[in-house]
Amino acid sequence: MRFDDESYYKAYDHNYRVAYEEGFGYCGEGGNQAPALNRLAGLLEKTGLAGHGTKVLDIGCGDGTEGIFLASLGYCYTGIDVSPAAIERARQRTAADGVSADFRVGDAMNLSGFAMGEFPLVLDSYCLQCLVLDRHRQAYFRSVKRVMKDEGVLLLRGTTDHTAFEGPVNSFEQFCERSGTCTAGVALQKCVHGTWHEVSGKRQYLFGRAQTMAAYQKEFSDNGFRIVHQEVYKSKGAAHAEGVFILKKAEQTQEKRSANKPMQATL
Repeated sequence: MRFDDESYYKAYDHNYRVAYEEGFGYCGEGGNQAPALNRLAGLLEKTGLAGHGTKVLDIGCGDGTEGIFLASLGYCYTGIDVSPAAIERARQRTAADGVSADFRVGDAMNLSGFAMGEFPLVLDSYCLQCLVLDRHRQAYFRSVKRVMKDEGVLLLRGTTDHTAFEGPVNSFEQFCERSGTCTAGVALQKCVHGTWHEVSGKRQYLFGRAQTMAAYQKEFSDNGFRIVHQEVYKSKGAAHAEGVFILKKAEQTQEKRSANKPMQATL
């Protein structure tokens, strides 16, 4: 299958719609989410911005699993996703759970609907890796920098693979042929009598651009961000490791930087 800019990103909405039409939970909904959500809460504590009323923008929020959790903790939460089907599902779940969260259809590469410096905290749980072309990723970083406060934080997670292709990616054809493609099968789950069960033989497949840790570090620097914390995490049975980064804008004085020297951890 050949992709262009429009058809590639529409494929994400297609995956959500097909799953929902067949009665499945997809990409976060269903199963035991508590360990992953508790780990997210721990990472947010490391940003120094965790707390009731903190305004957060979640880029690539999907079906709202993380958003509902963060809203329940008291965050002032806004989530965007390119998939209208995912946003519709997130709104339904939010209403059912009785929490206050704002879900919108939106483009990670164009956040012009938000004010400059609006958010002290931006969250990205595997959205950047879905933007596989260099120009799309550069547009993403420009947009995120615009909506972040000067002292704001970007908490970003994405797949890391030491064998990933580190060269430029300028077309979808090149990406498919040469890149460190991360194609992950996401198990679909169905709720039966109030309990979620994985359905044998039912999976949706996601494209993503895995990177080495060094490639992530260079990309952040090239796009005006600096790392204040990073770690590598791999859950039991996972095919790939996760790179976790707490980032700030690079345009800060040396005095401010010295107060936040980069930390590293491997879990």
